Amino acid sequence: MDITTSLKEYGLTDKEIAVYVALLPLGTVTVQEVARKVSLPRTTVYNTLNYLAEKGLVSTIVKKGIKYFTAAPPEELLDKLEQKKRLLESVLPKLKELKKAVKAPSKIEIFEGFKGVYTILSDVFRVKQQTYYFGCYNASLNILKHLPGHARTIRLEKGIPAKIVIDPADEDIFHTAKYKKLTGVRFSNALKEFPAMIFIYGEKVAMYTVKGELVGIIIQNKEFAQAMLMVFNMYWNQAKAAKI
Repeated sequence: MDITTSLKEYGLTDKEIAVYVALLPLGTVTVQEVARKVSLPRTTVYNTLNYLAEKGLVSTIVKKGIKYFTAAPPEELLDKLEQKKRLLESVLPKLKELKKAVKAPSKIEIFEGFKGVYTILSDVFRVKQQTYYFGCYNASLNILKHLPGHARTIRLEKGIPAKIVIDPADEDIFHTAKYKKLTGVRFSNALKEFPAMIFIYGEKVAMYTVKGELVGIIIQNKEFAQAMLMVFNMYWNQAKAAKI
């Protein structure tokens, strides 16, 4: 990464970068001497030097009524970042509390077809968080073919833990060490005719049909997610532990 790009990321403007870089090798000089090194009007250079002084990157001194400028050592840039970091760390707990006070808006999204279900599963396993799901797994395989297996691969690669209640099923991956480590599975005959797969993750609930027309929804609502987790737990408590 070049100097200009790095200093832009630091937070300096193009003019501030040009003036600071020009001033560095000059030592303590007047505004006229800096202006000769950059393609900017003298007034612009003067104002920019003062902006840099406010940021602690330029120091000033007046001799016989004439103002002189000196660039702060480049190490000062890192020192300023460390100071900003410490300041942010000191108020971070308060900022987090403010964030908690904001209630996430409720939202419902409707999806249709194979691509719609793909979007749903991508959202379910987008971030690493505990996930719960239940429904008729065999019917899901029948209608979606390889898609459930693809979503499961993503989940395992991301290390997302899950608790699952499905109709009795058996696949080779169920017996692998990684799957067992990340997955709690129970079987329920009551789900053999269940017409959907339902996922609870964070403050969201996603579901899609596994019979008839292929449609699905994602609901973002804390209370609804809590209610569906209670439903999941009822199935979980009544189901039999899978011997895998």
